[in-house]
Amino acid sequence: MAIDPKIQAAINKQINHEMTAAYNYLAMVVYFEQINLAGFAFWMRKQHEEELAHAAKLFQYLSDRGGKVELEAIPKPSSDFGSVADVFEAALKMEQANTASINAVYALAKDVNDYATLSHLQWFLDEQVEEEKTMEETLGLVRFAGDDKSALLTLNSQMANRPEEESETA
Repeated sequence: MAIDPKIQAAINKQINHEMTAAYNYLAMVVYFEQINLAGFAFWMRKQHEEELAHAAKLFQYLSDRGGKVELEAIPKPSSDFGSVADVFEAALKMEQANTASINAVYALAKDVNDYATLSHLQWFLDEQVEEEKTMEETLGLVRFAGDDKSALLTLNSQMANRPEEESETA
């Protein structure tokens, strides 16, 4: 049941990618708390928790396959943003990079005929479609609101009501 060393390395890299995303989302929480947008901060904290859950899921999978988990350093994130839109633009780029990274692991698993990893990664592929869609929609709303403080406060209130994700418990 040993896992291919190339797959092990790719999954370890993806674990780091998920942890880096989690840390970046936490920095976004800091930004929103500093400008008193608690709803946006709450929403980003949920993103942070999701990324930690994704890393844990990959960690457990690698362990279950007899692989060695190798944790790497996580780069320091920036919490200096110019606007709410800047935050969501950064988050969208981060999710797009995460999608590309997962796709690369999937392609590698396909190349080495690792069907168990392909099956495991399918959940992540589906999750990334949802993540990018959510970021694009939210960024669109934030851009539409523009500099209208009342519109941003309305969005802030809506962000505080984010439901728990069903997919995280799957």
